[in-house]
Amino acid sequence: MRKLEMVPALFMIAASLAVILGTAGLAVWDGFTPGARFFPLFVGGVGLLLAALLLWQQWRGADTGLVDRPGRDALVRVGLTVVALVALSAGAPVIGLVPMLAVFALFLLLVVLRQRLLPSVVTAAVIAGGTHVVFVRLLSVPLPAPFGL
Repeated sequence: MRKLEMVPALFMIAASLAVILGTAGLAVWDGFTPGARFFPLFVGGVGLLLAALLLWQQWRGADTGLVDRPGRDALVRVGLTVVALVALSAGAPVIGLVPMLAVFALFLLLVVLRQRLLPSVVTAAVIAGGTHVVFVRLLSVPLPAPFGL
């Protein structure tokens, strides 16, 4: 087993433990419904199980295949996506989540993926509109409003 092949499994174990331990103060069950810790506990447990299976497979010496390292273009796309996510989280409290989602989707489609304009605009409108309808109208979830309104 090569040490490089262990990194994803060890990272997944650390992330799963962080989720499980980070939600320790929350209730798993609240009356007749699942509590705030139910889903994070489930996701963390599945993550631990999958990471343990991956480590066991590597320890047995199973061939994991060649590592396909990304090229320069892929690294640029990942970097632009990270920048877009940071801009989304920074802009949502100021501009509002729904408009920022539209800008985020447009940036990803037009700049990162280099898609055509009209389908990208339609997709961004559907994402923003769908988010507003589902979360604000149907579920009454308070989202960051445009310009703090």
